[in-house]
Parts: sequence; structure tokens; C-alpha cells
Amino acid sequence: MINIFSGSYIEVMNIKNLLESINIEVFTQNENMANIEPWAVSSGGFNPVILKVNDEDFDKAKKIIEDYENGNLNIEVEETEKE
Repeated sequence: MINIFSGSYIEVMNIKNLLESINIEVFTQNENMANIEPWAVSSGGFNPVILKVNDEDFDKAKKIIEDYENGNLNIEVEETEKE
């Protein structure tokens, strides 16, 4: 397991969802602390939420995170017709 990202609960959950959507197994550390005492968890500071991936997924996950941080995700949103 390799630590790949740390930050606020919301940001870590966004990245976790992105990675899981492409079948990368992820694990979190301090996630429960963010729910119990959110003031004790800060982005990159005291007790941040940490995201971990398996060693073999590290390079692929790192690329996705870099794209996320640079705003290069090319996410398509499907619009639905309003009645």
C-alpha cells in the first residue's frame, strides 16, 4: 500500500470516487476522524485524510490525480430533457 494523496475529507472522497470508477481499489486513513471531529482533520495538516492504493495501481492513480488537480478530466455530462 502506498500513500498517494492527503487532504480534506471532501477532496479525498472526490478522488476516491474517481479512482474507484476506473476499478482502482483505494483505502482511506483518518476517514472516521473526519466524521467524528472534522476540526481535527485539515487539508494536508493535522490528521489529514489519507488515500492509499496498491503498489501496482500507483502510476495509473497518480496520473488520474494529476489530471484532477490540473482540471484535465474531460468529464462528459449527459443532459436530460426537461418536461
